[in-house]
Amino acid sequence: MKKMKNRKIFKILAGVTAFLLIGGMLFITNAFVGNPLSAMMANKAINQYVNQNYAFLDLELDKANYDFKTGGYRVYARSKTSMDTRFAIYYDEGKVTRDDYQIYVVEKFNTLERLTSEYSLIAKRIVAEALGYETNTTFVIQGKNASESYSDVLTLDMKFDKAVPINPEVSIQIDTSDYSLENVADVLMRAHEAFLANGCKFTKYGFYAYGDDANIMVIGVTPADIESGALLNLLKTAEANSDNGADDGIIVFRKSGK
Repeated sequence: MKKMKNRKIFKILAGVTAFLLIGGMLFITNAFVGNPLSAMMANKAINQYVNQNYAFLDLELDKANYDFKTGGYRVYARSKTSMDTRFAIYYDEGKVTRDDYQIYVVEKFNTLERLTSEYSLIAKRIVAEALGYETNTTFVIQGKNASESYSDVLTLDMKFDKAVPINPEVSIQIDTSDYSLENVADVLMRAHEAFLANGCKFTKYGFYAYGDDANIMVIGVTPADIESGALLNLLKTAEANSDNGADDGIIVFRKSGK
């Protein structure tokens, strides 16, 4: 009788433990990926929201993804006909709270990102082929002095052109063991020549060389600096004045020995 009673208690304890484990797993899962019912409600609400506000865009919607940081859900919407028309829609606490259409589509953030990405691929290829740095991570960004409202100078789905009106700046990033300013000047001059030969005109140049124990970064170099014939001296002056906190002109940052 006592053994049967102990077995019964053991089964009860095992059942409670299993219940707690399953409950804990569900709690953890919900905390990171949400729950199916909430996701279904989010999908339904966002579909209704799109039909009411963006029916003219002919959008395709992804399934709702849970954002464990906010506790809400996010759905990505993409146009079937426009590569630059894509944005996120957010759902939380039983309703759609906002979307990114204004910033990403109307204000042309997607268009700008696509154009700079395409330009980056071209710049990266030129640095690889003309300068011999095949594994470089060179990239192009819009210039700081470019128009703040890209909706005035860009159009959705516009074809890439090297004369894109965004005051493009290029950052040349290579893997090298030579962190000397002489090497920086040489790379920038050769890159500038190669870019011009390929119809690429940048308003500013940056340089970054990295390794396990040292790196050097240079920003704010203009085409006029490169073409002046005194680039090396300008770099040396900038490094000597690196502690002055200047926020314009050439700036040199260095890690480890010179």
